[in-house]
Amino acid sequence: MTDWTARRILKELADADRRHRVLLAFWRHGDPSAKAIAIAQLAKALHFRDETLRKMPAEKKADLLGSRIAAPEFEQTLETALMVYHTREASAMLAAFLDRWAVPHVNGAIETEDYKTPTAEEVRTAVRELTSFDRRDVAIYLASAGLLMGGQWRDATWPVVDEL
Repeated sequence: MTDWTARRILKELADADRRHRVLLAFWRHGDPSAKAIAIAQLAKALHFRDETLRKMPAEKKADLLGSRIAAPEFEQTLETALMVYHTREASAMLAAFLDRWAVPHVNGAIETEDYKTPTAEEVRTAVRELTSFDRRDVAIYLASAGLLMGGQWRDATWPVVDEL
């Protein structure tokens, strides 16, 4: 089973367009404190002033963050970007899978811990049945779910990502 980090998901599963959409979602919808940390990290890595980065449009900041995708110090920011992307931009897909697994949620955001985690076979079945979503988007979602939720989610989703 592949060990999916946020950097690997964005480098190996996401093409350039998807990667840009994920990073753009972070700058458009991310938590202000997470964005402030990312700006400080980018400023240090790229030898820019924080203020210069803060004033840049979201598209440019997404490009700059994308240029640092291999750097381990950006792992937490990239994890946040994947979470923000799925809850804000890909929430219809997220909700369809959670509904299929009977996981209670509000627009894709799980609001309770009182649910049964899907098994790998239930994940495979959902992938077979929910054919309206692009396979690459599904692989990115499943890899992200395993990464961000950990434990049983990882055990159920990551083998299916490897199969896709």
